[in-house]
Amino acid sequence: MRVLVGKAAVDLADDALLGVGGEARVFRWGDTAVKLWHADVPALAVRRAKIASFPPGLPAEVVGPRELVRDESGQILGFTMPVVEAADELVRLSQRAWREGVVSSSSVVALFRNLRTVLSALHERGVVVGDLNDGNVLFSGARPWLIDADSMQWEGFPCVVAHERFLDPRLYGADLAKGAAFTPGSDWYAYAVMLFASLLYVHPFGGIHRGLPTLLRRAEARRSILGPEVQVPRAAVHYQVLPDDLLGWFEDVFERDRREAVPTRLLDLDWQRCRCGTEHARPLCPECAPLARGDAVRTVTRVNGRCTSHTIVETRGRVLCAAVQGKLRFVVEEDGVIRREDGSIVTRGALEPGMRFAISDGSTWIGKGGVLLRLENERALARTATGTLGRDPMFDACSTACYRVHGEWLEEVVTGARVGKVLDGQTWLRVGERLGFGFYRAGLCTFFFLFRVGKAGLTDVRVEAPQGKIVEADAVFDDSHVLLSLATEQGGRRRDCTYLVGQDGRVIAHAEGLPCGGKALFGGHVVCATDDGLLSLGVDRSSGLLVPKKLFSDTRPFVEQGFRILPGPGGAVFVVTTKDITEVRHDAASS
Repeated sequence: MRVLVGKAAVDLADDALLGVGGEARVFRWGDTAVKLWHADVPALAVRRAKIASFPPGLPAEVVGPRELVRDESGQILGFTMPVVEAADELVRLSQRAWREGVVSSSSVVALFRNLRTVLSALHERGVVVGDLNDGNVLFSGARPWLIDADSMQWEGFPCVVAHERFLDPRLYGADLAKGAAFTPGSDWYAYAVMLFASLLYVHPFGGIHRGLPTLLRRAEARRSILGPEVQVPRAAVHYQVLPDDLLGWFEDVFERDRREAVPTRLLDLDWQRCRCGTEHARPLCPECAPLARGDAVRTVTRVNGRCTSHTIVETRGRVLCAAVQGKLRFVVEEDGVIRREDGSIVTRGALEPGMRFAISDGSTWIGKGGVLLRLENERALARTATGTLGRDPMFDACSTACYRVHGEWLEEVVTGARVGKVLDGQTWLRVGERLGFGFYRAGLCTFFFLFRVGKAGLTDVRVEAPQGKIVEADAVFDDSHVLLSLATEQGGRRRDCTYLVGQDGRVIAHAEGLPCGGKALFGGHVVCATDDGLLSLGVDRSSGLLVPKKLFSDTRPFVEQGFRILPGPGGAVFVVTTKDITEVRHDAASS
């Protein structure tokens, strides 16, 4: 695609794509990012006028426009801006599997202290972010950057978009296009949501409330997770790790509509890590204090009705990876030592942001950026390169092979065998024992493919994926099926879709509304972890939908929505969290 940047003609290729959202594509051009709006984006003429009058003198952390980008007729297509190197989206901090044990809570608070300074400076200049969310804030260390600056609100130009998870409930139902609906107070609400989620891995209106089943309904009713009626998910860190004065401020924001900057004194926290692994900012560890009083007992085996849960491993560190390869295999980090399930040491050293782990029989593969290592017993058996998607190393392994993206090819690492052509820098992939699955984005199109472990060739898969930015993806396998989960965002709304695909590449069934993760396959049958227990899904042949078949309610104490599950022996499942792995068995699971 050819565009004009100033007087220079620039060709933008698909492999230079940095990201695709619901409103625009962003390409890399040297040290510059080129943002091009989609042709059908609403109020395009207003956007062109808005970006041409971008306010000067904003903080350096605001990634604003450098030059306008035009087509050959002179029509404004978008603008250029600096590339923020080696930075991650703020959403990473609310993902427990990514942050825990890698980015400390004190580092998170230092980042938010600086973000507070940037927002205050913007407000003093009469600029409101409006669509402030964890996807348009980047960070590197303790420094934040605000992107999507063209959606901000300043005099004469309102912000007309919002992400529903970060929108002030007082603006629910408002017509954002009619005027300047956002205020500094609505920015501080979004800031509070991001801070809460980054510290505790849960939205303040997350959790479980039987009378108010959705996050938005709980936000409307001001029923936050801090109230006694809402159950805190076990996948989160309990809010009791925070000091009372900060909890009081969060209560005021989420339950009493307080809308102002967090007092800086509340961000001066004394974080400490207990011997049990809990990081907290209180005088006593909230996890260990009840145990010291005899209020709780940790057990290895628990029974509920017809369901039994047996703890296989529990760590004060972190479960890094788990897979079923003939038997359960896993990788655990504790006290700076990374070990396998047999106790053998993989390597020593602190975890780093962006590390990814995969298991291949006795080998452990570790990817960081574009570097891929194969280790056994503290010995590096191989060191090679791998492609990335964003900053994530793009590889995966099964018991017999490890696959990577390398240049324009999907390759098996050990043999170097090429499987098929893909798009460098745009490809996502996962691998099971018999099948592998992936996709890449070229322009506004997404191409899905399936492949067989140990064989060359890619099979096209016709997935009618929703439009917008892909924010999450997952795939699980059995011997002849793959279950693909995709989450996309467009217009501030998230859409979750699930597809059951056969080994021939045909989509057998699909479903909407099932969150990414928390699913396993048993011979083409789907099992999901939900807040009500394990739920089996079957294929309705007449509609092509995945539909609920049976809820195993006795499993409810042992699983939650979002918990990772793996197929176990005899119909059991392994439930994997960052802290433990348990085997959950229901004596009617095979029915």
